[in-house]
Amino acid sequence: SCSAEANVMLKRKLNQQKCNLEIGEPTKTSARQGSTSEFFDKPLWLKFYETEVKLNEALEKLNPPESTPFIYNPIVYASQLHCDYLRRYMDGPKKLVFVGMNPGPNGMAQTGIPFGNVRTVKLLMQLAGSVDQPPVVHPKRPVAGLDCRIEEPSGVRLWELFLRLAGSMQTFSQQCFVHNFCPLAFFGADGRNITPSEIRGAYKNQLGDLCLHTLEEQLKLLQPDVIVAVGEYVHSALKRSGYAKSNCVSVLRLPHPSPRSTNNTNWPEKAQAFLEEHNLIRFMRNEA
Repeated sequence: SCSAEANVMLKRKLNQQKCNLEIGEPTKTSARQGSTSEFFDKPLWLKFYETEVKLNEALEKLNPPESTPFIYNPIVYASQLHCDYLRRYMDGPKKLVFVGMNPGPNGMAQTGIPFGNVRTVKLLMQLAGSVDQPPVVHPKRPVAGLDCRIEEPSGVRLWELFLRLAGSMQTFSQQCFVHNFCPLAFFGADGRNITPSEIRGAYKNQLGDLCLHTLEEQLKLLQPDVIVAVGEYVHSALKRSGYAKSNCVSVLRLPHPSPRSTNNTNWPEKAQAFLEEHNLIRFMRNEA
């Protein structure tokens, strides 16, 4: 697991990012708004990012199992790209939010963007920026950022389908947003990708509880009418969502696009049929 020194470095970096964002986004308060709390003057994306920073700080205090000695947090080391994604595509509440499980090794773990395979991030989202390194890197799981030459299959499947149906990222993002439930990627001593659903012991429940608590805050900010859980892990977690229960929100489950998932042949065709069946394409095309 990460050394104490690496954890200190990570915490220092989180605090520095918080300071940089606060400096870079001064509040614009008029005389009439002078008594308004500074929090309410911040753009939505920054409020959202602050919930992520708070989650990261809480996750640092947990003791992960020995079976996951390598833990990457791309929201920290790929914060430039991650924040650009939020800043550009979260300019207001969303009617439809897709929630994936956690960063894939060659997607968000490289780019800081959910399901963010490099080609989609560079060409379709038109985002660019540098990516730092996790405190401890497994030699079989290097982080190359936008220079990564291995495409994330889940990202290719999901984003290419969504953007083909929507027409463009600009249209898609008017009413829709894609997010991940857990910000961490886990790797075993052999470099194997370990998903949150595969983790055992008390840490698994602690991780799930913290991530769900943060997701609740994030949903209150985004105010979606429909939440689509990408995969069973997130769908199970959302059954405990107070936001979904209290706001009569539709919670649906879309099979995960990962080739590792069972019964996952022809995912794009099945996913499109799912979106049509639940009348969701109108949100993606900004026609709702």
